Amino acid sequence: MAKGVVDERDNLNLGMLGMFGTPYANMIIQENDFFFFAIGVRWDDRIAEKTGFGIDADIAYIDINPEKMHQIKIENFPKFTFIGDSATALMDLLNYAKRNDLKLDIDQWRNSAIQLKYSWPLNYNRSSESIQAAETMDLLAGLIDENVKITTGVGNHQMLAAQYLKMQKEQSFMSSGSFGTMGFAIPTAIRVHHANPDSDVIAIDGDGSLKMNLGELHTIAASDLPIKILLLNNMSDGMVLNLQDVSYEVIRTGTQRQKDVQFAEIAKSFGFNYTKRVSNRRHLKQSIESLLVAEGSSFLEVITDREEVLYPKVPAECSYRNMILGPYINT
Repeated sequence: MAKGVVDERDNLNLGMLGMFGTPYANMIIQENDFFFFAIGVRWDDRIAEKTGFGIDADIAYIDINPEKMHQIKIENFPKFTFIGDSATALMDLLNYAKRNDLKLDIDQWRNSAIQLKYSWPLNYNRSSESIQAAETMDLLAGLIDENVKITTGVGNHQMLAAQYLKMQKEQSFMSSGSFGTMGFAIPTAIRVHHANPDSDVIAIDGDGSLKMNLGELHTIAASDLPIKILLLNNMSDGMVLNLQDVSYEVIRTGTQRQKDVQFAEIAKSFGFNYTKRVSNRRHLKQSIESLLVAEGSSFLEVITDREEVLYPKVPAECSYRNMILGPYINT
């Protein structure tokens, strides 16, 4: 949820940690002697439960909510805690460091982090005949700037957006996190536009998540809002399908859709200014570029590979050292 607070193009920004975190973030956390300096965070189970599996590191926690502080104290045994305003706590810590001339030499650690980041880059099936959702996010990442605000639904597209998109400013990536609120992308994009009328707003969604708030397409078109929707359509609930394959020996129930719904045509019927559907890789980059320069309400539907699997991932009840990189990330 803090994507963009530190420019993600910075060499020392290792990206998202957790169940679907980047390989380098999940690797380096295993070597830390200071796991978390957590300020006002929720400690959801996609990240925090991993600390209970073999990571021997100190934890510091600042929060204004005493009930949350009590929970963290009994569950995670932090070495340092502060109940109150985070700005006050941080200024007190900085002033203490200045008064006592405290210095920290971590150049070796920083160099190791940078080397790790560029040794284990994210990757995907580049030889597939079908467009990959990861490929689409990778292309988009190279075409957006600091003026873009991203919203996401819930599913593989959400995690891939978090992995690949390099946000440059705070409050530029709006997602429901591990709350898993399918249908979050489009209504949130409407609110984000009204709060940031001078920014470009892109709602990234999957076909399963989009259907939860399909009626908001009419709201966008009827109000003539300049919101861009990028739909990754693999005719399935991809994240649940991936989990079924692992947990139930590829027995898939209720996660695949046999009928091909033309979502771009639905958007067109609502009155979107620009709509397009693309299924051929040769047209993918140009289609994304056209979406980004289109005026008014815009909708691009990308048909992606149903069999694409989201990597890396840390299985439930496992530690970061059990992270599965998949067949395409450097092993």
